[in-house]
Amino acid sequence: MRASTFSSALVLITLTACGGGGGSSSTPVASNPAVPTNPTTPVSTVQAASLQDAVAQTYAAGSSAELAFKKINAFRAVQGLGPLNQNANADIAAKNHQAYVALNNSGANGHVEVAGTPGFTGATVTDRLVAAGYPAVIAGEVIAFSLEFPNPDTSAVDNLINSVYHRASMMYQGFTTVGVAGEDATNPLYMDFGATKSQLNAGDYVGVYPTNGQTGVWLTHGVEVPNPFYQEMEMTQDNMCTKTSSPISLTTEASTTLSVTSFTVTEAGQTTPLDVRLITKATSTQDTTYLGTNVAFVVGKAPFKANTTYNVHFVGKATGAATGSANGLSIDKSWSFTTGSYKRGCQ
Repeated sequence: MRASTFSSALVLITLTACGGGGGSSSTPVASNPAVPTNPTTPVSTVQAASLQDAVAQTYAAGSSAELAFKKINAFRAVQGLGPLNQNANADIAAKNHQAYVALNNSGANGHVEVAGTPGFTGATVTDRLVAAGYPAVIAGEVIAFSLEFPNPDTSAVDNLINSVYHRASMMYQGFTTVGVAGEDATNPLYMDFGATKSQLNAGDYVGVYPTNGQTGVWLTHGVEVPNPFYQEMEMTQDNMCTKTSSPISLTTEASTTLSVTSFTVTEAGQTTPLDVRLITKATSTQDTTYLGTNVAFVVGKAPFKANTTYNVHFVGKATGAATGSANGLSIDKSWSFTTGSYKRGCQ
């Protein structure tokens, strides 16, 4: 995914004052009284949000495509991110690529097409969107299976949400469009994202997931490629089941740089925080294209307990022109969520 950077001009307000003097005559001279002025209202330099309105989708009622579309927009909405709208050309791009992967059995390298092979429409998702008639300037793609088929459900998107790199892609603030190729008995779900002009969140935006008061949070991280834990362990189902919790993320405006002072997770009623991994663009040196500078994750080193409330506390700062301050935006945020009992693919 290619990320775009947004900035806003910093407006400086200069206030000046005038003083008066007296004459040299020995006769006292009355000076003109000071004329009161109305106080100047500070001009905010915080970037204003520019989010699009949602447009009704036309996927078949009850289909896996419709369910996936609704699920990802619900995921974005609870974090204050702009909605993604269906685009017929983006749908074509997603369906073309779904067919290409199936035809060439290229699931191991599922986001790339090779020129000259059957069904080729473009090497990258951007190329494929453009070829299908959508002139994307930024683009991304996610692929996932549901937990069970042939009954369409939303768990393919849940699998993606319950990860680091794929969640980060679906939280990308600039995307405006999604094209969906629904899942069937043999093909996974494909979602192609793009924009010709990016949405903007406000410069003081802060979003978290799981959100405050959320229930039914999964206990472990899902299996994803690439591997955000590459520095310590292989991406296996067993490792995810025994050595990870579901990820927790905090995100600021897309053009900002987020610095983390502390990011703790504590079981309700306890005082000692969990042992967690901090994952940011700075710590994830494997491939920095997967994370922006504006997002931080923590993932526990053991699964969450079932049906348990956890308290999260983040302290840090977002810096950048969008915040409207050279000192940046100070963040001190606390929230809580409660787990369910689900461990993806675990006994």
